[in-house]
Amino acid sequence: MALAPDVYNLNSVMTSAWDNKYLTETQKKLILACLPDDVSKPTSEEQLAKLQEIVGACEVLLGIRPVAFGHWLSPHGQEFPNAVHQFAFEVAKQMFLAKHKQGSQVGEPCRLPTDFVKSLIKKVEETQSHVATLNYDGLLSSAFEMAGVLGDGKVLRDGFIDQKFDTRNLFRHREEGGWYLHLHGCPLFVDREKSKPSKLAASSLTRNLGQLKHVGRHIVLTHVTHKRTIIAGSEILSTYWEFLKRALDESQEIVIFGYSGNDTHLNQLIAQKRADKLVRVVEWLGAGYEDLRGPFWAAQLGGPVNLTLKEDVLTFADW
Repeated sequence: MALAPDVYNLNSVMTSAWDNKYLTETQKKLILACLPDDVSKPTSEEQLAKLQEIVGACEVLLGIRPVAFGHWLSPHGQEFPNAVHQFAFEVAKQMFLAKHKQGSQVGEPCRLPTDFVKSLIKKVEETQSHVATLNYDGLLSSAFEMAGVLGDGKVLRDGFIDQKFDTRNLFRHREEGGWYLHLHGCPLFVDREKSKPSKLAASSLTRNLGQLKHVGRHIVLTHVTHKRTIIAGSEILSTYWEFLKRALDESQEIVIFGYSGNDTHLNQLIAQKRADKLVRVVEWLGAGYEDLRGPFWAAQLGGPVNLTLKEDVLTFADW
């Protein structure tokens, strides 16, 4: 949002994803049937509360062997989970492929400022810190990959080797290095039939999109009350959250950067694991002044925090 708020606003991205050509009219009708009567298209996570409940019910019935008189679900019911996954994928894909719409860089891919990336990478390399992100975009991961920090045998591991995911790929040699955890997923994560989840090449998102299968199953896009359900149903995400617990345990300090504080499942975990660690929060000044945000963060994270408010968080370098 600090980089290009017109591009990364979730409500706007959801609207754009809904209006593109990759969701069929049948998929849209299935999703709309589950939204409030006054909603013509989904524009917020809160509106999606019922969707995940129905996806869960459909997936239970999809797992039951068909009987002589037919499947437990109608053809529309069998298609419903795929429709929801496809929408989540389209939203995440748009953020991953985001380009500037304003200013001198119109049409160019969004990239983090060089100075910001350098200061963060320097800290990660010096301290072998863990990194966890809630965003679908590839701003941070792509910058780390280009710098040679993220990947097999690098300072940070994300569980993928040769594009295949395995929990054992997160195991470190002599416990050196850290983990890169995409806590709410990424459009590159896909399922393969009868094999481990895989990671697509970023270039695949820009070609033959209509042919991509099994996408969107490892993306958390729903009301906060159902986010745990999606995480539990994903091998990748559930593994990341288990490793986040370990990361919090072995860290001396927790730095929370550019986060709204609205994901209660994350807040509760940090509150449980923080003990006497220093917790630093860096956020946009527009969220409110210290007299408002200080008590908010203390309530969310189970204790006082060291709060830094910035007009532009991407100028922060005091890691």
